[in-house]
Amino acid sequence: MLMEIEKVINHQFQNESQKLIAELLYSANWLENLIAKALSPLDISFQQLNVLRIIHGQEANKANVQVIKDRMIDDRSNVSRLLNKLCEKGFTLKDRCTRDQRVVYIALTEKGIEVMKQGKAKMEQIQFSLNNKKLQNLNNLLEELRS
Repeated sequence: MLMEIEKVINHQFQNESQKLIAELLYSANWLENLIAKALSPLDISFQQLNVLRIIHGQEANKANVQVIKDRMIDDRSNVSRLLNKLCEKGFTLKDRCTRDQRVVYIALTEKGIEVMKQGKAKMEQIQFSLNNKKLQNLNNLLEELRS
């Protein structure tokens, strides 16, 4: 069943651009809620999972803070706060560089690797009611929109 945005929010749009803005914002919120629900049993947010995945993708499961900031999907994220939360949960460890005390490396713990794998599996279980061709078209349109 299609959910027309005009009916959902009870509003008529002046033009297709205004409708698209509402569609994207409404869909982003819907997707954030879907992801939060999927990750809630692990007690992590999507941003925290993103940090764990970034670190896991680095050599020796270790990354400096700048690498993490540069690779975040949501560049508005407060990386310091996220790193502190992950450290408090026992998912990461902080390690200062011996050559330059300003540089801090973040390493995954075994617990962090495990929760990252579980989170990744939960994210892979999220499915959409579109076939692969429609998903490719939507991905292409969104990339074109951002260019």
